[in-house]
Amino acid sequence: MFKQKIIVLISVYFFLSACSGIKNNNGYMPVEDNIMQLKVNVTSSSSARLKLGEPALILGNREPIFIYASQVTNRVLFFEPKVISRNVLVLYFNKNKRLKKLNRFNLNDGKSFALNTDATNLNAEQRSLVATLFSNFGFAGSRVTD
Repeated sequence: MFKQKIIVLISVYFFLSACSGIKNNNGYMPVEDNIMQLKVNVTSSSSARLKLGEPALILGNREPIFIYASQVTNRVLFFEPKVISRNVLVLYFNKNKRLKKLNRFNLNDGKSFALNTDATNLNAEQRSLVATLFSNFGFAGSRVTD
């Protein structure tokens, strides 16, 4: 009787843990202390890059715009993932490559940002050995093309 209770408790635990969801963290947001060190009309684009790290996106060359973005999503079972948090940091620089303006956005701002979820496919030389070995599994031993 005791063994049956333990088996039931373990199976209930595994069932409930499967429903807890999976959190995915995407992107990169610099540390708040490093962001606070940036000064308007003082910080250059190169020093901002050294303090904050490489931005996710750089727009323009003459007056560059650095964009840092991070997003946390939660997926439960087969349902669509729900965005829990999204943070976007935008740094605007002037012609002299000095910080002109700094903007922050999150989910509560009402701004709509569609983050790209595309993936880069690797060719055979860039795949790992395990991925190459298992790439032939598919329909009737032939690989399905993308």
